[in-house]
This record gives sequence, structure tokens and C-alpha cells, in this order.
Amino acid sequence: MGIRLPQHIFFIIMLLTGALPGCLSTSGQSGARKSSEVAVTNSTMSVPEGYGRLLQDNPIILSGNVNLDGTADLSRYLKTTPDFITYNNSLMESCLGSGNQGNIESCYEVRKDRNTSLPLTAVSKRWAFPVTTSEFAQVNAFGHIKKYLDRYHNLIRDIYTTKAVPNNAPPFNFYETAIPRALYSTTAQWYGGQSLVTYADCDLPGNANFNPSDFTLCFGSIPEFANVKMAQDPSVMHHELGHALSQMMMNFRNIAGGIVDRSNISYTFYDEAGAIQEGVADYYAYAMNGRSRFGEWGLIRFGNAGRPNDENDSMHAPGISRNVEERLRYPDYLSYDSTDPTATIEDVHYAGQIASHFLTAFTRDLQESCAMSFTQATDTVLYLLTETYAELGDLTSSASDHSAGVGLSEPTINHRSDLDASGIKISKEWLMKVTPINYRSFFQKFAKYAYQILNKNFSTRCNGTNYPLDNLEKLLDSYGLLLFKTYNENGNNYTNGNSGTNKTVTAANRLKSVLISKNLIKLDPATDSSPFFVFDKRTDLIAAIASLQARGNITQISSQIPAQLDYNNGNGEISPGEVVGIALNLYNDSNSTMAGVEVLANDWDHIKDDAGVPKPCNTFEDAWPLSTEGAAPADPVASSFGQCQYVTRMNGTAGGAAQSEPGEYLHPVCFVQVKDGGTTKWATQDALRISQNGDPNKCLGGTGNRKDCYFRAIRGADFAWYSKINPKMSWGKSVPDETGSPNFNSNNILLFEASPDIPPGTVFDCRFRVRFTNCTECFTKQSDVNGDDWLDFEYSGPQPFKIIHFQFTVID
Repeated sequence: MGIRLPQHIFFIIMLLTGALPGCLSTSGQSGARKSSEVAVTNSTMSVPEGYGRLLQDNPIILSGNVNLDGTADLSRYLKTTPDFITYNNSLMESCLGSGNQGNIESCYEVRKDRNTSLPLTAVSKRWAFPVTTSEFAQVNAFGHIKKYLDRYHNLIRDIYTTKAVPNNAPPFNFYETAIPRALYSTTAQWYGGQSLVTYADCDLPGNANFNPSDFTLCFGSIPEFANVKMAQDPSVMHHELGHALSQMMMNFRNIAGGIVDRSNISYTFYDEAGAIQEGVADYYAYAMNGRSRFGEWGLIRFGNAGRPNDENDSMHAPGISRNVEERLRYPDYLSYDSTDPTATIEDVHYAGQIASHFLTAFTRDLQESCAMSFTQATDTVLYLLTETYAELGDLTSSASDHSAGVGLSEPTINHRSDLDASGIKISKEWLMKVTPINYRSFFQKFAKYAYQILNKNFSTRCNGTNYPLDNLEKLLDSYGLLLFKTYNENGNNYTNGNSGTNKTVTAANRLKSVLISKNLIKLDPATDSSPFFVFDKRTDLIAAIASLQARGNITQISSQIPAQLDYNNGNGEISPGEVVGIALNLYNDSNSTMAGVEVLANDWDHIKDDAGVPKPCNTFEDAWPLSTEGAAPADPVASSFGQCQYVTRMNGTAGGAAQSEPGEYLHPVCFVQVKDGGTTKWATQDALRISQNGDPNKCLGGTGNRKDCYFRAIRGADFAWYSKINPKMSWGKSVPDETGSPNFNSNNILLFEASPDIPPGTVFDCRFRVRFTNCTECFTKQSDVNGDDWLDFEYSGPQPFKIIHFQFTVID
């Protein structure tokens, strides 16, 4: 991870070599405690039935030797007293739900590797094996996973039965929980009853990962030292298991609500959701061992890398400390690597450190302000994370099913739970790209639950009193994360959002969290810079498509495009018949760092009919096109269905005839120039087809989808992420590779298809929408007196975004 490639190698290599979701790349170490270092015989008959021995921590911690050799005898660090493993005949465990509901026979199991079909079985019902064996790695993994999952199940049951849903009644009277009523009856508390399979000795050199696609954990080994395994390090297992638990929490409401689709927290090689996920997983390890870093054995000792979660850790560069002025603040430290502070690397593991450091600092504050023990404080943070994930991942769009209040029959998060015209769930599309999780949305939601659970309505969870809300806001601000103006308690549904009770952030607490106007992002204005980059090398694009299809991001390419991309000529131009990658050369014209920049090329509400002829609206901030260039007629002051000032509430005509909005539909981003008499005008692609007498069956989407007949973004590859852009600088110069060239990866490239039937010389204009995480207007309504959030449906339109045009001519 963190490899930066020369531009000529191109971003596709990262697609092929990038780690799966939840993959470790770096870690850290902390103070050690030395064991007796007397070798312990771990043989079958040395333990009673059901027992074995575990490494209670990783060998660096147990030995007290940060330079412990990879050939060291790890049996010296075993306890003489055996540990209970299981009375089962194999390394498979059930989990109990709440009451008579939610019991799962095969909750989790441990196997050797992906070539092994069954979990390890006991020898005479005993689990003791020499520490150098694969069997020991499996037992060690099972034992530590069991300890962690016991804590998880106890926490979730506690939230469900005593805090959120006592006696299946409405939630605790002072807050509205996202935990569903049917959590246990549907086994949603454990991913619908799917067994979590761990491969304790898998083929993953020097790494470990969680794979959400098949719900598995994989722990590799160090190639130079076959006996050094990730499964010997509990902190590595805690991190990866943390990914699995977050995935479960994200889908509590989906499984309980009967939704087939699953939410993932990250969808590209780099996005802020993935960064937060890595930081939270780092925190999970901290919650178990209380250390300021993890992975001391395999990842630091043999990987020469590290990732702390506390500014006081000695791994940090000089100038970083717990002092308010010296914390790991967003967005300045998004690419910070403590082992190489001068490097600039766009990687989720480094960017996630801001999240882990905030959560660790918040834990300390709970201990100090509320006289909580470490376990009480970390349980409280895990409680808040559970609620945060459960709401953010909700594809039912309801956010809660416990309130008797107003508006819950309407979407309150992720827009709508029904299907669009293409049969894709709107809420999943929203979560993936339209309103994805970023540093603002995640910590606004986290803060909302902290306020409701620890402070609001005379909560007594903070040592019999309220947790001071100023503490939370000032702490968030010290990490640059106080990026919201309200706690958004009133939600985002289109009838009752922006109404009712809503806590406002104390403006005086925002000192370091910088908000920037969306108008200050633009294409690079330098005369010697290109406004965009085009990639059309055949082998690269074939690999990119295959990788995105394997991830499930895209399903298929148009049947009009040859499967082997025969038309792709690699000349860096857009030609008929090609699949091309496009990256905007974005520029930050402000004096502060922009971060979490996202470019959207998906369909949106920016076209209206004029006497049955669809025309682009020019009533937005870009004032494009002119009325003489083919714009739709100007709207009256009032807005209603079919007018440019009206934004669809139903994502076009989704929802059936009873809910449809006449004249409202989503339209692709790209328009085309056509001749209208002696005048050149901007029009839809179907207008070009009609003028050319083109066969509708040859449109990229077939006769039923003529709106993007000639040139279209590939769905699932129609959004791009850039980590940050430095002040008065382009993105390419902010995050360069070793050669100083832009560091292209799969996350910052949009993919498009160009029909073989495009007439050469045709001019296109694609109307992209752009926003960034620390943007003033991209999330907050400037017209709202309290600075409340935009409602979900409004992200179908132009206002939360900066509109940027990508104009090009097709070359033969």
C-alpha cells in the first residue's frame, strides 16, 4: 500500500495490486511487558479437555524486546496455565442473541487457509500445539477472536435490551436510536446469520485483511520468516475484526428491514469513508489493549512501518503532540506517514489516523470528565460508533423505526429505498457516490449521538451528570472536524427536514476547522497546464474494467463497445469506439487546503422540456448555455414540476405513477453541439442522433436509453475522489508521484464509453458536479438562518455542488 507509480505506468496497476477493503498496510508498537521467557511445552496432553494455550499478546510485547528475532522460540512467551478454547470438536462457535431470538449455530470459525474447507478439529478435545505450527496459529486466532466477540455481543445486547429498546418498547426516552426493533429476530446483529470465516495461515505475504464480499478474515505471514504469522499478534486480529464488526453495524437496518443489498463503507481505492474505516479499525485494537499503536510483531518489526493512534507516541515526527496546536488535524495530515513525514501519499491508512487519534482523545476525555474506567469509556465510544454506522448505512432510508414522531414514513437518509428506472436501489447509489460518508458526515452523525446519549435531556451517563458538549465540539475542532453547523437532528426528509428541534454548534468553538467556498475550486488556470487528462491505452482500460467488475462497482459495458476494446489507440485523445479514463486537473484557488474532493459524472436533474424537446437548464450558477445556444426557457419565479428551478423529490420518475412528478427526470452529464439551421446549439445526444438519422438500436444503452446515445459515463465508475488540494495549487502538484507527475489511481479516474458511430469532429460538453468535505455551501444551506443541511433530494440538483465543464472534440 502507499506505492506511488510513475505516470506512464498509469493508475490501473493500483487496481490490480491494491489491497482488499480492510487491508492493513502499516501499524505501530508501544511499551512492552516482559514474560518469564521459560519455554512451555504446548503438547496435547499438557492441557485438560477444551483447553489450549494462547499468546496473550504479540511476542514483542510479551518479550519486552523490540528487536526480537524472527526465529525466536515463541514457546517462551506462553503461560504455563492453559486457556479455555472451546468444548466443541472443531474451531467453530455459536453466538447467542437476545432472549430466544438471534441465536446462530455457526457464528464464526477458523480454518488454515482458503484451500481448507472445514475448521480445525480437536485432538482428544484438546487444543495445544507447538507454536511454530499452523494449528497453533488457528487456535491463537480463535481464542482472541472469541474474546473480542464476547465483548461485542455483550455490548450489542446491552444497547438493545437496556439502553435502546427496553422490553421492545420505544427507545430510551431521551434519544431516537438507529438500532432496529428486529435486530435479533432477523439475526441482523450478526450479518443475517452468516458465519465469519477466519483463515489463520493464509497466503497473504506480510499482510492481513477483511473481505466483505465473502465475510472472511485472512492473516498472512512474513515471507522471510515462515514462523512469523499475523495470527500471532492479537492487535492485528483486533484491527481486522473491527472491519468486520463495522460492516455488520452498517447493515443492521438493511438486514432487519429485509433489504437484499449491503452497504459498504468504501467503494474505491481511496475515499474518505475508507480512511475513516481504517482509523476506526485502529481504534478497535486500542479499545482492546489500550496501547498507542498496534501490530508490533509482524508489521513493525518486519515491515519497517508503523501507525500510532496517540500524538504522544514516540513514533510521531517532532512537532506533533497532544497540545491543541499540534494534533493530527484534518485536512493537513491526510497523507501523513509517521515513518516518512515528508512523503505525500494518497492512502486510506494514513488518512485514517485523524479518525483514530480523535477517538483515542475522546476516550481520554470521557475518562477524565466522567470518571469512567478505560473499559467504560471505550464501551461508550463503541456504543456511539454502533449508532453512527447503523444510521449511515441504512438503505431502508428511514434512519429509525422506533419513533412515533413525524416524517418517518418518508426518506430521512440516503434519499429513497426504492429502485430507479434501471432497477438499482436509489439509497445504495446515494451512499456510494451522491451523499457518501466523509469526514464531515461521519463525525456530524457521531456528534449527534454523543449529544443525544451523553448530554441531551438530562442524561446522567457522565458520572451522574451531562457530558459537557463544549468538550466535544472543542475536541472535534482541535482535529479540524467541526465541519458542520448543526447536529442535523431534524434529518433530511423532504417534508420535515430543516424543521423541528435542531441543536446548533457553538460558533465560537470553531477555531481550527476551516470551511471554504465551493466557488474556489476550478480547473487549473495555468497556461501551461491541461484542464484534464485522458487515458485510452487498451491494456490499461481492459484491466480497469475487469477490476471494477470484480468489485461489483460496474456490471457491464455497452454491447456497442468491443469486449477487447479494439478501437482504443492509446493516443491520449477521445476517439469513436473507445473506453477512456478522464481525470479533471482541479485547482484550489483558496488560501486553505481543500480535502475530500469528489467529482460526479452521474445523471442529475438539469434538463427540462420545451414543447416536448428536452433542453439544458441555464438557471444554475454556470449560466450555461445561453438562451441563443439552446437553453430551456427561463422559469417563472415560482417553481413546480417540469421547471428548471424545481428539483425532483423522487429521483426522476421513480416511485410509480402515484408518486411521479410530471416533466421531471434525470439526465446524463454530456450534451453535444448540433446544427440548427445556420446556428450551432447545445442539445441532447438524441437530438444529434435524429439529425444524423441514426439507428436507435446502436445507442450505447440501446433503443430504450437514447439520452446518452454516443458518449456516457460508465455507471459505477462515474465518480472520482481526490484526497486534498493544497492552497493555490492543482491536485496533481499537491499529491505527486516520485517523478513529480500527478499520482493517478482508480479513485481519481472517471470511465466513459464513446460510441463507434460518433461522427469525428463532434463537440461534447459534460457538466460535472464537484464538491469537497470542508466546503461551506456543499452541505449547508446558506439561506437557512441556522445553517441547516441540504436535504437528501436536493443532491439531485445543482445547488450543493460547483458545476465544472469538460469540453472536448472527438478525434478520428
